[in-house]
Amino acid sequence: MPFDHRPSFASAFPASQELDALVEAFARGDYARVRAEAPKLERGSEDEGVRAAARTLMERTEPDPLAVKLMLLAGALLVLLTGWWIVHGKAPASASPTTSPAERVRQ
Repeated sequence: MPFDHRPSFASAFPASQELDALVEAFARGDYARVRAEAPKLERGSEDEGVRAAARTLMERTEPDPLAVKLMLLAGALLVLLTGWWIVHGKAPASASPTTSPAERVRQ
């Protein structure tokens, strides 16, 4: 089954069977394969264009640094607010009634 769709950033990549297989894996969303095979291709290739393309594919699978920082900030805020609630939170005064809430029916 031939692969028809290349990402736009990969249109200038040199022609190489191994690189084309990685670009296809990237387009399918198989980033684990790209992360595993791109460093090998980068180290083993004689062509500088193929090495640069492999580096580009690896960089495209890394998380955005800003997104990582924002996730860490959100996690820290969640831990801080949870800790504050545990230390300062109290049950509402009406949550523990002194009498039974049973209804009394008279005839």
